[in-house]
Amino acid sequence: MAYPGMNLGSSTNFPQGFANGLSVRGMPLLQMQPGQVFFVNNSPVLNPNQRAGSDGNKGTFLQPFATLKYALDNFCVQGRGDIVFVGSGHKETISDATTLAMSCAGAAVIGLGAGSSRPQFTLDTANTANIPIRASDMSIQNCLFLHNFADIASVFTGIRFSTATSTIGLAGSAGATAGTTLNAVGAVTGSIYPGMTVMGTGVKKGTIILRQLTGTTNGIGTYEVNVSQAVTSATLTGGTHNFAIDNCEFRDLTSALNALTIVTGNATVNAMDGLAFTNNRIASLGTTAATTAIILSSATDRVVIANNFGNWAVLNDTACMLAGGANNLTNFQFSGNRLNKPNTSSTGGSFISSSSTACTGHCYDNYMWQLDATAGIWIPTGTKLAFSQNFSPITGAADASGLINPAAA
Repeated sequence: MAYPGMNLGSSTNFPQGFANGLSVRGMPLLQMQPGQVFFVNNSPVLNPNQRAGSDGNKGTFLQPFATLKYALDNFCVQGRGDIVFVGSGHKETISDATTLAMSCAGAAVIGLGAGSSRPQFTLDTANTANIPIRASDMSIQNCLFLHNFADIASVFTGIRFSTATSTIGLAGSAGATAGTTLNAVGAVTGSIYPGMTVMGTGVKKGTIILRQLTGTTNGIGTYEVNVSQAVTSATLTGGTHNFAIDNCEFRDLTSALNALTIVTGNATVNAMDGLAFTNNRIASLGTTAATTAIILSSATDRVVIANNFGNWAVLNDTACMLAGGANNLTNFQFSGNRLNKPNTSSTGGSFISSSSTACTGHCYDNYMWQLDATAGIWIPTGTKLAFSQNFSPITGAADASGLINPAAA
């Protein structure tokens, strides 16, 4: 709506960011965002003086881009802390693993609107359709994800790399000085993308790749990083730290049009440290295969799974919220979740599965419903996690009230 005196040409440009944070319709950003602000909206419903969404526009409120990919790949700057507002009524279809990637370190994607007017991202065409996580410190909030193909493997997938031989900031063996050039000279496993976090012996924490300088695209070559340092390492690895999904909804369209996983990690240790899955809703209708919201395939630190609500239809003995395998989860938080699964067997853990014996963290204030009349296991014993005030029916009755599980000694 336009108001007297409002400058419609510049009222939505914020070149100095939001010094005191920002809340949209009562929803605060998860992190302070000091960067530039861009708008994406392909909705046919326009405001006064607003152009239809186009990737030829300027990316302002009145001239929004048409696709999120265009804003992230062409205008957001690695590590600057940019914000991309995705407008009410915006819709995109994800049919492969390249249509959209979370590709700019530090950028926050904020959906506007409520209910069915939230930005919608529909995955279809192939079970390999997904959104790769290629950059660290990103977040996505208040968006609706619709699953419109059978057994979609994962909505989001973590990307990693490792190099057989690499250095940072070393020009040669004599007189070596610190620098910001990463030289990947050995074989590269996976893909190196701008925005990824670099890890390895002696590498400074928070080292992020800004851009590729030379070499094979996303492979052997040289890359600019954000922190000057002198590092010699036989192997450097990379991943996508601190990815946050907040206040989003993930919805199967039918029992045969469904997603098996929302977030899938990778085999590089600590590649997905800091993953946060908070305040989300899951409507899982799939009955043909096991469905697990989050799968972590390596040791991971600082994972937060909190205040989510989820319903599952599948009956098999598979953890519906988190599969950790034998991987140690350290500084792990699992709290405030309301989860329902009508399984009648829970030998491997109906909500969390893990065979690790060296986890650290706390699981507390969760309310979980299941129909296992015997063991009623929601997470296997032996993980070394702390437990407080977790309720789960252990009688197998549909109308039974929850009991503290495991009970206090």
